[in-house]
Amino acid sequence: MMKESLIRKSLIEVENEFSRRSFLRTLVTGAGIVGAYDAFGPKLFADNSSLTLPYQVYGALGRLVVPVDQDPGWQTYEPGITQFGVDVFVRNVLLNGNYLAFLGFLNCLTALNNIPVQTTYGPLFLNMLVGQQSQYFSDILTGQFENDGFGDIVGFAGGLTLISTKGTFFSNYPLHLPLLDANGAIAEFQVRPAHAQATGWDIMQLKGPVGPDEEAALRARYTGIKEIPGVDPSNPYI
Repeated sequence: MMKESLIRKSLIEVENEFSRRSFLRTLVTGAGIVGAYDAFGPKLFADNSSLTLPYQVYGALGRLVVPVDQDPGWQTYEPGITQFGVDVFVRNVLLNGNYLAFLGFLNCLTALNNIPVQTTYGPLFLNMLVGQQSQYFSDILTGQFENDGFGDIVGFAGGLTLISTKGTFFSNYPLHLPLLDANGAIAEFQVRPAHAQATGWDIMQLKGPVGPDEEAALRARYTGIKEIPGVDPSNPYI
């Protein structure tokens, strides 16, 4: 089991990381997590001897966020998509590679699994039926645990998982990596390979990066175009 002092340090670092990165604060709050730990202690993290449990919780939440229906969903690309969502999207993109804050996130996922039992809400999250999991996740996102004192922990874990699972899936996983040319460098033009299963881009009807023919047409269209005085052509928002 992770030492109690390390658990608390990891949760402190979650709060610090959110205070340093203002864009995260607009998405989900990390405040109040340490206070909840101090109030309820390590019993919320009783299962953290299992290194895989947080990943199981994250994967189950991913299946709720992007279900399989008439289109592929999160489950279609398991187990790789959960590993990528946690280890790349959360750890390196959202938490800026901060390992201690990343441990804090994993600890909060463990707490999310345990809190239903602690609050007599129901069984452990991973032991719930899918309908129960969906209701629990909805209650988390709508702030139903604020009065119990657990709201900050489950709100952070649930909110960051919601953002990162959507971000991972709709970044076109598993066709998200750039194509390389014969020299091993990133190819100038990215042509999406043929694939049997629909990805996030297919579901959103995105055609993909600009190809050589489209770029040539755009250059021809705008070559010699008259500039409008007073407009900054370098402005990325024009």
